[in-house]
Amino acid sequence: MKTFIIISFLILNSITGDDVSLQQDPYTDSLLKVLGTSEQDSTRAHILFMLSDHWADRDSAQAVDFAKRSFQYTTDKSYQRGLAHFYLAGAYYSFDRGISQQEYMEADKLLAPFTTTAALQYRSRAWHNYGALDQQMDDSRSFVDILLTKAIPFAQAAGDVERVAWNYMDLGAVFMNYKDYVKAGEYYKKAIEILLNNQYNNTPVLAECYINQAKAYTLQEHADSANAPLQAAYHILTAVNDSSYLPLYYQIRGMSYTRMHRWNEALEALEKGLTLASEQHRPYDAMSIQYELYEMYKRQGKLDKAKLALEAVYKVYEEYPIAQNGRMILYELAQTEAALGNHPAAFKRLMAYTQLSDSFFTQKTGKEIVELEAKYQMAAHEKKLLQLQNRNQVQQLLLYFGGIVVALSAAFFVYVYQQRKKRERQRMYALQQDQEIQIARAQLEGEERERKRLARDLHDGLGGMLAGVKLNLSAVSHSKEDSQQEDLEKVIGQLDDSVRELRRIARNMMPEALLRSGLKRALEELCRSMGNKHLRVDYALLNLPENIPHSEKVDIYRIVQELLANAVRHSGATDIFLQCSGRDNRFYITIEDNGKGMPGPDEPYEEGLGWTNIRSRVHYLQGKIEVDARPEQGTIINIEINVTGEKAL
Repeated sequence: MKTFIIISFLILNSITGDDVSLQQDPYTDSLLKVLGTSEQDSTRAHILFMLSDHWADRDSAQAVDFAKRSFQYTTDKSYQRGLAHFYLAGAYYSFDRGISQQEYMEADKLLAPFTTTAALQYRSRAWHNYGALDQQMDDSRSFVDILLTKAIPFAQAAGDVERVAWNYMDLGAVFMNYKDYVKAGEYYKKAIEILLNNQYNNTPVLAECYINQAKAYTLQEHADSANAPLQAAYHILTAVNDSSYLPLYYQIRGMSYTRMHRWNEALEALEKGLTLASEQHRPYDAMSIQYELYEMYKRQGKLDKAKLALEAVYKVYEEYPIAQNGRMILYELAQTEAALGNHPAAFKRLMAYTQLSDSFFTQKTGKEIVELEAKYQMAAHEKKLLQLQNRNQVQQLLLYFGGIVVALSAAFFVYVYQQRKKRERQRMYALQQDQEIQIARAQLEGEERERKRLARDLHDGLGGMLAGVKLNLSAVSHSKEDSQQEDLEKVIGQLDDSVRELRRIARNMMPEALLRSGLKRALEELCRSMGNKHLRVDYALLNLPENIPHSEKVDIYRIVQELLANAVRHSGATDIFLQCSGRDNRFYITIEDNGKGMPGPDEPYEEGLGWTNIRSRVHYLQGKIEVDARPEQGTIINIEINVTGEKAL
């Protein structure tokens, strides 16, 4: 019995006319206000990226306009220019595939010199979307090739576990479309293992993996095995309150009940899914569920109801055509009409099926995809052996194989020896790194202890002594003549200034706000204290983690303190922008100023103690620093660090 598979891809619906306007969208209004007040080009470009992405599935013309406006705030061959091309490609995605693919490739070319996590993630997304556009044009072979050679490797290099799992699911979907359910199940299982091994236990992407795994079991006629992954998926979706995957869940639940001839339960599940798909405006989900209704009625022998369900499927297909779907729908309609005795209608459907494509094309395309995937699993020498067998060169084959065995044996021993030396070098390097990290940590901890001691001594010791001197002078001033009293009051004023300066120094050495109110409040106070009438310090603190060890909060505070101090002392800037954010176990710091930049490569430059401290702390936190600075053109510094509190050796 034939089974219908829907090829899933992103549907972007443009909303135009008077129904939607920029003025009626609060999100857009708020971003446009920030755009109007921002003075940093990088901030303006980022806001326009967000606006373009927001409007991409609502009004493509607006999305294109916002993306193109971002170009004026980026420079040639810069990281920001690469992002501008990426978001412009997304704006064209739904209505001009050619331009969209061209822009994705331009984005990948500009992002290639950058090795940050974000750059690698954007390159993975760009290639994935490029391949998805090929798939929409019935070139699934190209999509598989791009997933295996581009999208997945870039996502792995970025450490983006969730995106790796998504790409494996896309591979599984392609093999499902060509009825290789065993191979599809292998990719779904691989995606699940990746997510579970990286603690993505209650996420919608894991739920979708489980649903697709259940679908693969069901289509292999193992419907009883589908129950466990379906229950796991439902538990996740109810826990995170995500209803967007429930239409797919009820479709596969109904499919499994149909295979077990539990008709009433199948009908109930499919009707629930159809209602949700309609409420959520998901035509492809509705089409898939309608097809499962057709399968259920067909297996029951209720051909009249089966025909109605299949005609509803065909209506949706005519609006969003994909050749693979059209061939299957027309073939099933012809079979159903024939079973009902409607032979003229059956002939008409069969002719339409023949015109759309022939069975040879389907088999050829499916075979190409299987061969493409096998290329990444098979060693090169096996292909050469197969070629020799086809030429019937048995004697040459034996000699060739013998030579390969000898060469492989020699290569194996050389490889083992080299790997042993390599492991030894790595072990020694790891020990050296560990020692350096421990020394750096001890130095930093000693420095912080000394700061605390000095801050306490200054505040409690010298501060108390100065306060006592002030009290004594105040008492003496009342018994003196007017001229002497005026001099004493001047001295008391100078003492007040000294006490305030002393307390400011003590706070900088060990900020009370960090202990009292947490990292975010401490950074806010630090930024405000740095600003003055000649220097504007703007900041954005987003999703800062507070559940990290205090020692790491201190490290982050000191890094930001040194960065701001360097900008204030040496850059000559009038505007500084600081952004801090956290995601999972990573913490990101970006500081940008409009100062004089840093010396050129031919000018003498000596790195100061502040920069040495910053590098030591970033190195201990297993992070990295990127500096973009040219003379008289300002400076941008990006820092990415680990904040898990558990450092790998």
